[in-house]
Amino acid sequence: MTQKHTPWTTIVLLALAACGGGSDAPTTPTTPATPTTPTTPTTPTTTASPLRELAAAKGRSFGVALDAKFFANDAAYNALVAREFDMVVAGNVMKWEPLNRNGRFTYRWANPDALVAFAQTNGMKVRGHTLAWHQQNPTWLTGATWSADTLRQLLKEHVDSVVGHYKGKIHAWDVVNEALNDGSGSLRTTGSPWAPALGRDYIDVAFTEARRVDPGALLFYNDYNLEFPGAKQDSAFALIQGMKARNVPIDGIGFQAHLQVGGGATAPSRQALVNTFNRFAALGLKIEITELDVRVRTPGATAADLAAQAQAYGDVVAACLAVSACDAILVWGVNDGESWINTTFPGWGQALLFDDALGTKATYTAVRTALGG
Repeated sequence: MTQKHTPWTTIVLLALAACGGGSDAPTTPTTPATPTTPTTPTTPTTTASPLRELAAAKGRSFGVALDAKFFANDAAYNALVAREFDMVVAGNVMKWEPLNRNGRFTYRWANPDALVAFAQTNGMKVRGHTLAWHQQNPTWLTGATWSADTLRQLLKEHVDSVVGHYKGKIHAWDVVNEALNDGSGSLRTTGSPWAPALGRDYIDVAFTEARRVDPGALLFYNDYNLEFPGAKQDSAFALIQGMKARNVPIDGIGFQAHLQVGGGATAPSRQALVNTFNRFAALGLKIEITELDVRVRTPGATAADLAAQAQAYGDVVAACLAVSACDAILVWGVNDGESWINTTFPGWGQALLFDDALGTKATYTAVRTALGG
């Protein structure tokens, strides 16, 4: 995830704050001294169908990103996750630096393994996030000078190690995350270990290697601000169109959907989203909303802001249901207090479906209603 849709007058200032996918680099969570698979939760007693059941009835998955609070083994939190969601993605622990900070071929599998085990116990799919991104890379990779051939080999090695470790356990990988610049949609080179030397070829390398290692996993390109028509959306379309023409394996596109209401920004309308999703579906792609949140001013959100926020959630879900290629929606975090928005966008927050006491909000109700609940 990288910084998400915000008024264009301020987007440059936020370019380095973020993710996953979208993507603006949230702080890597503290690794528990002895990571363990979270205890299988007890489903709360309720007569209302959870979101995962409502989504499944529509042929969709409804998922969530998990991070530090999940690894703290909070029983109520994990029970809510298991009840409401049927897909999970790691907010940070599958990124290159958290996995591989201690040196080439030295991987820290405990936390991501625990997340995958939790998903398997609770009948959930897992999205892998992410194999190649310009942020959260280990210093042993970014602090050295490598030849183009060595960079290509290092990328292949990483894909081999991570995709191979989880072969058969991952529904979809965000293979490449946020390869395009804001505004122009040009190839992002700042911060990227690969793009300056390899150009767009690094994208082809990552996708081709991921397919070779796990032919059963779906392969996605993931980015933010693609929900809005413009140069970046056009560039993403051209990028994937070119990959298709070169027979590079790609199955889908992830729309991060980090949205804002208020402060001069509005969320895209339901019809605008349908049009965008259909545009990419015409390339033969699956569509997934991968990092959904909708931020409002904190404090100071008005009743109109909160109504617009709930409307935005409902519109995203309804747009996905209207496009047969859209098969999953994931929110980027469980409750407001853990959202990356709070630290990346000072003065903004309250972006998710549950409050800090794990109570449902108007955003949750809007999602339920859109799913037919």
